[in-house]
Amino acid sequence: MSIVLKSFAELAEALEFHEPIDERTAVEVSAAESVSDPSPPPCDLPELLTELQAASAALAAIARRDQEARTVALHDLERYDAVVARQREAEQAHEQARQVREQAERLTEQAFAEEARTEARRVADIAVQAEQAAERAVAEWSREAEALAAGLDLERLLAERRRQEEAEKAKAAEAEKARRLAGALARARVALNAGRIEEAKGLLGNAANDYPDNPEIDSLKTIIAQRELAVKVDAAEEALWEARRAYRRDASAAVARLETVDIDGLPEPLARQVFGEWARACSRLCRELDIAEPLRYAPDPGCGAVIARETSDGPYVVVSALGMGTGWQAGSTVGDRQMRRARPLR
Repeated sequence: MSIVLKSFAELAEALEFHEPIDERTAVEVSAAESVSDPSPPPCDLPELLTELQAASAALAAIARRDQEARTVALHDLERYDAVVARQREAEQAHEQARQVREQAERLTEQAFAEEARTEARRVADIAVQAEQAAERAVAEWSREAEALAAGLDLERLLAERRRQEEAEKAKAAEAEKARRLAGALARARVALNAGRIEEAKGLLGNAANDYPDNPEIDSLKTIIAQRELAVKVDAAEEALWEARRAYRRDASAAVARLETVDIDGLPEPLARQVFGEWARACSRLCRELDIAEPLRYAPDPGCGAVIARETSDGPYVVVSALGMGTGWQAGSTVGDRQMRRARPLR
């Protein structure tokens, strides 16, 4: 018969306790018991580190022994390869002796002269002896190969040798890439020091395909970019100086000189100076040529085009362009969209 208890008081009566147990007392007892439970001891860190060091040393010893076992097994595989090679040589000798024997036997049967038949029989006897000796060699080498194979895990050893060969090939390929990189870097430095910037860029471009994140390549690229910028700045400053000198006596020459300046990448203050001087020279040129109402189209800072009509009702054409690319040659027609975005040239 089962007893159903509905309170701690009924539990106390069932267990014949003298004092009833209420819920609060039970909870306090339970909490006290849980607090008194022993907690796991704290970790001894120095001892743990000592154990880890010992485990690392054991792993290193295991790895050394495994490498030694692998080396010995690969040597055994080399012995097996040598035996198999000798077996194949014996098989080839056996086949050659068989062919010679058969040829000699046919000649013995078909020869006309007795002397030829006699000599053919002698050769056949030699071939038979050679064939038998080769057959014995094949059997001997075959038994030795089987005995070696019985003690070797050929599949694993062959896989290990393939892995090592592939690793050696990869190592050799990486060494060759490193050699090519060193040569390319050396040649690029020589070209750069000699002022042959384009040659240096070409050499580095090829090397960067193999080593896209190489710091030496990045450093040389930075130096090349700085050299290119310095050359470009010098050229722009020289053109600016020459255009200013030619401005009053020959506006056309000033415009033509500034048109040759490579604006791309120039420092913004210098690009603005070139653009401003070019626009000023274009304005003077338009006045000298009696070009009415010229417009200036400047889609990006530092570059633009001066456009005008050759006739009052004709289309707008390019008078001069700076940094606009090959599509903006003098005399080429300008589209309506560019014409609407242009502003009067002052």
